[in-house]
Amino acid sequence: MSTIGPYIDITMPDQFNMTAYFLEENLTQGRGDRDAVYYRDDTYTFNELCALTNRFGNVLKELDVGFEDRVLLVLQDSPEWLAGWFATMKIGGVPTHAYTYLQPDDYEYFMNYVRPRVVITDNTTIERVRKGTKAAKYPKATLVAGSDLPGLGPGEFALNPMLESASSTLEVEHTSKDDIALWNFSGGTTGKPKAVPHMHHDAMFGCESFQTVVRYTEKDVVLRVPKLFFHYSRDLGMNFAFHAGAAVALFPERSTAENVFQMIKKYKPTVLLNVPTMMRAMLQTPMEKQTDLRCLRLCIASGELLSADLYKEFTETFGVEVINTIGSAESYLGYFMDRPGQVVPGSSGRITPLVEAKIVDHEGNEVPKGEIGVLWVRSDASGWVYHLAHEKSKNTFLGNDWINTNDLFREDEKGYFWYEGRADDLIKVSGVYISPLEIEKCIEQYPATEECVVLGLKDMDGLLKTKAFISLKEGIKGSSELEKEIRGFCKQHMAPHKTPRFIEFLAELPKTGQGKIDKRRLREKGL
Repeated sequence: MSTIGPYIDITMPDQFNMTAYFLEENLTQGRGDRDAVYYRDDTYTFNELCALTNRFGNVLKELDVGFEDRVLLVLQDSPEWLAGWFATMKIGGVPTHAYTYLQPDDYEYFMNYVRPRVVITDNTTIERVRKGTKAAKYPKATLVAGSDLPGLGPGEFALNPMLESASSTLEVEHTSKDDIALWNFSGGTTGKPKAVPHMHHDAMFGCESFQTVVRYTEKDVVLRVPKLFFHYSRDLGMNFAFHAGAAVALFPERSTAENVFQMIKKYKPTVLLNVPTMMRAMLQTPMEKQTDLRCLRLCIASGELLSADLYKEFTETFGVEVINTIGSAESYLGYFMDRPGQVVPGSSGRITPLVEAKIVDHEGNEVPKGEIGVLWVRSDASGWVYHLAHEKSKNTFLGNDWINTNDLFREDEKGYFWYEGRADDLIKVSGVYISPLEIEKCIEQYPATEECVVLGLKDMDGLLKTKAFISLKEGIKGSSELEKEIRGFCKQHMAPHKTPRFIEFLAELPKTGQGKIDKRRLREKGL
């Protein structure tokens, strides 16, 4: 039998707009004068953020952004990011976003794929975006936020003066609950990112499901480690927070352990959105550069596997509860989440409200509890297609709102779900399937290992071979002798045929903008 999350009674009006739901309800609730955004040394109330959003919407309309036109945000976290996002949806447009530290050829891909009418950039991204748009028909216009801008060319406009002269009055577009509201992008760890369109109503189901578990309040201040271009950060750290009247703290710089500690000291957040990679980096930060985390009532982790060891070390060191959640660009919401006070370290938590899940074999038949299979999930927030990827869509979006996550999971007798790897990561070596995650977990137990990822790569004969990419702890250097020791360690703790055939030591494993290990770049290294 499938597992069904708790039921919540939701009344969904036919006419529904995400900006009105997440942002402007604060005005009708009498929260207009409450703090909404902390940015550098500035504070924006909900009244001020709504006014900035309205001015931004009028700027976009001046540039002929209309119903269902796409707008691509490629700028650092800022009030302009927030206002550009909400303004696009308020006028019926469709926003999406890209990481700010990509290369020009990556932005060329986004321009040709998204085909945005307008791109919103700033002085940190404009040059690379320019190079990426040379061979693209889109965008029709580029807005550049900030001051001290470089010389602007044809089709480029300084955003700040346009905002200053724009009206702060703007009517919300009468969008349907079933109109396209936004695009989520898959992580792109193994190939080019793919976009999943989502409707306005998906957001309400996602928010109501989350709030039942975490319960943001007006007293909360939410700080994010991952940037707003990551949908986990955007929703849990902006949309869902605003809907509850909570404030959000923004910083434009890249997230490092040191500046995360500095932001915690500066803004005293009550909730920290984190990723396991940063949790480890925070633990390794010298004591004199750390900050007391007692202001936090909760740390939320997502984006990658949170091991039991890391969970225990973080909670014991900093004295803050950590809850894990897992979702996807396809599902919009988090389908598994820990309940505060009920965490089972190493698990992915229990099913969230409004979600149904089942674990199946390769024929789509449900497996008994305790057995490993492929996870399927569904909810009323589910997407239904990858943009411009018909064949891939058929393998993921299965009808009746079911999504094939392609993740291997098992469910225990208490309803906790345990991640066991990716179904498409299984490596068939000499006729036997091997789980890379099992090998990774083993190697990460070796004392010298900092991080590890195992891939199946083809040799010159086209045969799959296992290769482990390993970063070592500070002060330890890779060597042939260390390689032999790791192989011996693997053979002691696993079946011998699971020992990786090849090992490469790297100073640091490459990461995507979401902080996940970039397997695509590692595959390019080959054997």
